[in-house]
Order: sequence, then C-alpha cells, then structure tokens
Amino acid sequence: MNTRNKSHLLLLSLLVLVMSFAAPALATDSTADSALAALAQQKASTLVNDLGVTSVQYAVISNGEMILSGHAGVYSRTDDRPITADTMYGIGSTSKVFTTAAIMILVDSGKVALDAPVTEYIPEFTMADSRYRQITVRMLLNHSSGLMGSTFRNAFLCNDPDQAARDMLLADLASQRLKAAPGEFSVYCNDGFTLAELVVERVSGESLTDFIRHNITVPLGMANTATPQDAFDRSRLARTYVDALHGYAVVDTIGVIGTGGIYSTAEDLCRFARIFMNDPGADGADGILSVPSRSAMAASEYAKGIWPVQRCSFVGYGLGWDAVSSYPFDYYGMTAPAKGGDTQLYHSTLLVLPTANVAAAIVSSGGSSALNLMVASELLQQLLESRGILTAARPEVPNGKPVAAVMPPTLLGHSGLYGGEEGLLTVDISADGRLTVTALGEGASRAATYTYTAEGVFVSEDGSAQMSFVTEANGHTYSKRVAFINIPSLGHTVITDYFAQRLQPLALEEDVLNAWRARDGVSYYVVSDKFTSQVYIAGPSLRVSVSKEEPGYVGTLQIVDAHTAASPLQIPGFAGRDLADLVFYEHDGKEYLRMSNSISISEKNMDYLRCEGVSVYTIAPDGYAVWYRIAPADAGRTISVKLPEHGSFALYEDGECREFSWVTGNNTATLPQSGMIVFAGDPGATFEISFGEQH
Repeated sequence: MNTRNKSHLLLLSLLVLVMSFAAPALATDSTADSALAALAQQKASTLVNDLGVTSVQYAVISNGEMILSGHAGVYSRTDDRPITADTMYGIGSTSKVFTTAAIMILVDSGKVALDAPVTEYIPEFTMADSRYRQITVRMLLNHSSGLMGSTFRNAFLCNDPDQAARDMLLADLASQRLKAAPGEFSVYCNDGFTLAELVVERVSGESLTDFIRHNITVPLGMANTATPQDAFDRSRLARTYVDALHGYAVVDTIGVIGTGGIYSTAEDLCRFARIFMNDPGADGADGILSVPSRSAMAASEYAKGIWPVQRCSFVGYGLGWDAVSSYPFDYYGMTAPAKGGDTQLYHSTLLVLPTANVAAAIVSSGGSSALNLMVASELLQQLLESRGILTAARPEVPNGKPVAAVMPPTLLGHSGLYGGEEGLLTVDISADGRLTVTALGEGASRAATYTYTAEGVFVSEDGSAQMSFVTEANGHTYSKRVAFINIPSLGHTVITDYFAQRLQPLALEEDVLNAWRARDGVSYYVVSDKFTSQVYIAGPSLRVSVSKEEPGYVGTLQIVDAHTAASPLQIPGFAGRDLADLVFYEHDGKEYLRMSNSISISEKNMDYLRCEGVSVYTIAPDGYAVWYRIAPADAGRTISVKLPEHGSFALYEDGECREFSWVTGNNTATLPQSGMIVFAGDPGATFEISFGEQH
C-alpha cells in the first residue's frame, strides 16, 4: 500500500535529523545476544541519523521468547516523551498478512475455499470486464486477480476512521476493466485485499477489526495492536510529520484496513509471527492456523503465472507475503516469508524464518519498508550465524567493471520503446555490445549504460545491475533486471524483476493529437476527496504531459482517442502495479479528469479568489471541493476562514502545501505568491472568508 514498496525508495535522499537514543532491552546476557543488540542499535542509529527516520522500533523473537526489543529516535519533535515498546505504528501493507491469516482461519473451518470465485461470497461483485467471474479468493491473496490495482479515493485520511474507501469499492469496481486475465500473473494489487476484507466480513458476520481481535490479537496477547475502528488512546501512536506543514504532526489513518490500516508494535508483530512458525509454542499460538494453511501461505504462488526466472530477490509472492523466500535467505535455501508496508508516513517489515522459529519486525515513522527489511535481514542473519545454523559465506555484492564479450547480432532487435514503473524509456543496443537506457520526458534521469558480457546479459558500469530480455507466453517482451542495492552501514539486498515492457510507437489522427496538445502542461486538481484526505497534503494535482518523443503516449499510457488514454502495461511484480486509465469529460462547461475513482478539475476552469470584503463559498450537492487561484496582486494578504464542522481548507505555494486546516487547526493564513486554495467539505458546507491587510 503506499502504500508503494519499490526498490528506488532505497535511493531517496532524506533529511538528516538529530535524535536521542534508548538502550535496547535483552532477555539474556549472552555474548551472542549482546552482539545482536549492538548490531540492532547501530542499524537503528543509521536509519535515524543518516536516513531521516523520525523513530524506529525493532524486535526479535526466538522459540516464543522476545530476545531483543529496542528503539531509536523520538516519539515526537515537540514532546519530551520517549519511544517505548508499547508505542504504536501504522504497519501499512503488513496488514495484508493479517487479512490473509483471517481468510485461512475461515479456510480451516471449512467456510471459505481458496479456489472458489469471489462472487460466491460477494454476489454483488461485478466489473465491466466479464472475466471478473474467474477471480478466486486465492487470486486476491497472491496478487493475480488482474484488477487494475488501487482504488484509493478517501483511503488515506488524517485522524479520521471513515471507511468510505472500502464501502465504495464494489461500486467503483463495477465500471473498471481488468488489466490481465485472472491468474495470468501476479502483480502487486491493493484492491484484492480490500475485497478479501469484504469476504471475511460476509462469511464471518463480523467486521475485520472484530474478527482479528477475536481470532488473532486476543489469543496471542497482542495488546498493542488495533485498527482505526478500535477505541484506543491515539497519543500512543508515534508521531509522523509532513515537513511542508511546519512541524505539525499528522495522524495517519487508513480506511482500507485489510489492505493497510492496522496499527501495531514491533513486539506484537513478532508475537503474530509465531502462528507461521513450525513450533509456534503455547500462549495461544497453537491452533490459530493449521499446518496446511501455513504451508499454503508460504508456497511460491508467483511461479504459477508469468514471472522472471530468479535465484535471489526480495520479491516473490506467496499468499499475503511479498516474498516467501526473501533475500538473503533464498541464497541459503531457506523459506523466509517477508512482508513490508508503506503508508505515506509509516513503514514496517515482518520477516519470519519458520524452520528456525525466529522472526524480526521493524516499524518506523519515516524511511521505507525496504530499508526496514534490510535491517531485519541483517539481524536474523547474524543470529543464525551465531547459533551455527548458517555456516556458508555470505552472498557478495557484485562490483567492478563488466568484462565485455562478443554480442550475438540477434540481440540488436531488442532496441526500441519500453514502459515501466519509471515511465517511458528507450533501449538502444549497438553492434559492439553497448546498451543504453534513456528515460523520456522532462526532468528524466541521465541515461544508464550496460556492457554485454555473456548468455544474453548486459551489466552496468559498476557491476551492480544486470539486464536481459525475455519474450513471455503472452507475447510481450520484457527487460529483466537483477539489481544489487547497497546502503552503507545498513545492508544490501537484491531484486529480480521485469523492469519494463516493450511498447510500439503510435500514430495519431491530427484532431486527436491536437486535443491532447491542448491539455499538455495543464494540471488537474482533485475535487472528489474528503476534507480529511491526505491527498490535500501529498499531491492534489496531476499534470498532463504528452510525450515529445512519442506523441502517442501520456506517461506510459497510450492515447486511444481525444478523451481517453489507457495503460497497455502487463508487467508482473511491481512495475505493472496501480494502473489507471485517464478519461476526460465536460460538465457544466468545465473539463474534468476521471482516473480510477478519483475526479479532478482542469486548472483552466478555476476562478481567482475574490479578495474583497467577506466572501462565502458553499460545497455543491456533488460534494466536490472548490479550487481557486490566487492573483499575484493579492499575495501577502491575510485571510480568516470561518470553518464548517465538516470542512477544511488548504493553501499551496508553487504546488507545495503550506496550510491544511484539518491538521493544523488554523483558520487564518497569508496568501502566497503563485498560490492556490481549496475548500473541501460535506455537501452544503459553507465557508465564510474575511480578508485582512496586505503585508
């Protein structure tokens, strides 16, 4: 969920913060455990001091005993309050493992069959693509349903437990197409787990929150795990921040609980991990999941469909898990289920080694789940080495210049246009074995170069990445990437994936091209999200950019007609996730954009804010937010807003949010240069704005 767990997050440049540290607690005083504690604190210090994490909490469990629990950073930037083992964090998509466990509990009781169609449990589930009838419960859990990805309007809110995103899902899916045949391949899909949440509720007769409490958290003694629907002290949540809001803390609330809405602690996640171990022990862990269900969750589901041949990677789906034999433990031939979670603000990782009966959990405010997984892997690797379970040398990270070889001329045919998670790309292969990948569009990164070595593989200049080409059974050609990612003082990992898909240039009729040229460079601003939505902080606009090099494309979307652009991507893994077609339409003389279930308005249809006397603005019956531009002549004027109970306003300068009244509680602000303002609220909500002097 992010909720997006992508390898490029590892390379983000993060602000350096000065933090305080707390000593870890140990269950024993052995030399090995002391070394493990020192390693954990060093890694946590790196996350906080060098990678901009506000706080991090970690734990390791072994044979039912919590052998390590610690933390680093600060609870908040303003309160003199320490992080403790009971401080709670949003775990984002790690919630998917809870949802999967809930489904498997129902499987064990004979109430759900994994290979039964979803429509058997949700009869009113329907889509515009008739193949939806083939979607099974298993496909929801292994990401192979073929759903477009994330129908997330009103899913990410601020201090608001509203579940509108979940409640609207069936209606929203009814008008959507599928991007692939159900079961054809696994590609990360959030909507599948919201549907799985609905399956749990329809079959059990209780909410997912109640089902998890009754069947998982209470039996396991997980007193510090809850959902937004639970009554608990919200001050126990570690504080999260959006720097643009001048240090105000944001309460991260996710409305799709089964996809990414659970709060927990590192210790509680380790307690949860016991139900996946070969020897879960006493105290409630026995009997929650049967041995067949644990095995089914850890099976290599990704291998049932199109998938790159791999040896080492941190991605390879099971049921609910991101990987069932995650790196580096796949190197040792060990089953190692792992799941990461990323909201806009919280991040988590749970890593389990069932045969060794150990698990590690890392949760943080700031950072990324991929960074947390590196830490968890390092901790468990050292633990098993200290116990003599791992005796082989650790896998090495390749480095150094590649050794060139003579390239077969047939590989020249892989030159051309590609599209993937990083946008539209061109691949150029020369006869001397040099491959160049160039990102298209404004602000694109510099070209990456590779040298042909052997067996169809090109290697980057520093040896850290490999690229090859595979034509799959579906007829698509993919660029396959093996990337070795190293973060100094933290750890390293490997991802093997299909990086991009071969595409074809498009020729458009002149009238269609002119229609899109008229939108080129125009931004469209969200009007359909609730007044508590995080979208007003994180990014309320989409700028349309028609490719200059390939004018038949907008990003990786192919222009279909004057009003529609559709995604052609069918890429397993992460690169083909979260797809949405663009559909433009006019209403009351204004142009709108529909993307998935989100509606945005063209900036061309926005009026200027009337900065005189007292102005009154009312939200129309459609509930759409109202946007205004701020005239340069009015910059520096103060405004005072009389806010309705169910409404908020947000202020922007050069596209950055400078004020969001729902978070800050402010009802006054100064109008910026190059600014915009939005009023959002329930239908009929009225805003009264008074204007002060210019400063």
